[in-house]
Amino acid sequence: MKERADEKMIKKYLADYVGDIKAEAVDIIDSTNDEMKRRAAKGEGEVSLLVAEKQTKGRGTKGRSFFSPGGTGIYMSLLLRPAYTPEECTLLTTMAAVSCAKAVERLIGISLQIKWVNDLYLDGKKVGGILTQAHLSKDGRRVEWAVVGIGINLSEPEGGFPDELKDIATALGKKGCDIKNRLIGEIINEFMLYYRSLTEKEFIREYSQRLFGLNEEITVKEDEEEFKGRIIGIDDTCRLKLKLPDGSERVLNSAL
Repeated sequence: MKERADEKMIKKYLADYVGDIKAEAVDIIDSTNDEMKRRAAKGEGEVSLLVAEKQTKGRGTKGRSFFSPGGTGIYMSLLLRPAYTPEECTLLTTMAAVSCAKAVERLIGISLQIKWVNDLYLDGKKVGGILTQAHLSKDGRRVEWAVVGIGINLSEPEGGFPDELKDIATALGKKGCDIKNRLIGEIINEFMLYYRSLTEKEFIREYSQRLFGLNEEITVKEDEEEFKGRIIGIDDTCRLKLKLPDGSERVLNSAL
C-alpha cells in the first residue's frame, strides 16, 4: 500500500529516552489490539508496537466497531507490562489521548479536543479514539499486561465516510507515509514520558485544558439511573465532574 507505515522510519523518529522498542508494521490485520492481546498471552514483553494499514475488525469502546480503511489512518497498539495498580492503569487512556493531541498540535499545527474519556475531536467531530484493555492477575491486585490501541483518521477515505459516520467523523486532512511515521513516533515519545512518570500526573492538566464539552449539559444513564448534569471538569484521577441541577457535584467513572 502506498501510505504504508515503516517500522524503521518510526524508530528513526523516536527520542533517545524511549529506548529500544519492538516495532512491526503490517498491511492488514483483524485488530491491532486483538493481535497484541494474543501476543501478550504468549509472553511478549514491553514495549511492543504494532501498526496496521487496515483493520477488518477495528474495535472501539463498549464493543463498537472502529472504521479502519486502508491507507487513510493510523491504527496501532502498544503492549505494556506496567508496574501499575489496576486503578492507575485506567490512566493509560488519559495519557494516550493527551499524547495524540500534543503530537498532532506539534507536527501538524491542528488543535484537538478530548471528549471524555477516550475520543479525539476536531471541529466538533471525532477524528480518533483510544481503546485500552488490560489483564489482571488472578487475585486482581496486579496488572499483568495492558494494550493501548490508538486510531486516528489522517485523511478521508476515497468516496468519503460511510453514511452512518459522515456527520460525526472527520480527518486531519493529511496524507503520506512520512507524516504517518513521524506522527506515530511523536505520539510514542509523548506517551512514554507520561508512562514513566505517572506520579507527576502532568497529563491530567493537559487533558483538562483540552476537555470537549466543558460547561455543556448532558444526560447520563448510569446503573439504571438517568440524570442531567453540566460538565465542569475532571478530577485528579480523570473522572468527569458534573454539576447537578440541585447544585451538588457528581463524578463519572465510566465513558458516556
